[in-house]
Amino acid sequence: MIDMGMKKETKRRHAPYTKLKAYLNQIGMTQAELAKLLNKSRYALNQNLNGTGGDFSLSEVRLICMTLGISADEFFIEPQVSNTKQQDAS
Repeated sequence: MIDMGMKKETKRRHAPYTKLKAYLNQIGMTQAELAKLLNKSRYALNQNLNGTGGDFSLSEVRLICMTLGISADEFFIEPQVSNTKQQDAS
């Protein structure tokens, strides 16, 4: 007998990019458009965004940031890393 109440846990390789996904929605850019910009499939992009596949490459992060006019620090680096950088600079 199968327990239908059990939820399958998703294995993530890295934290999902929820802030980037929200920003894309805010500016009206679809994941299909971003995938085309990065020359990859929507499926591969979706895995990047959700943390279930590989992470974005540095060149992809640069292209996204330059195209959308956003900060890599704000959208791609975990907050505790940025906080550490700021403390080290003091």
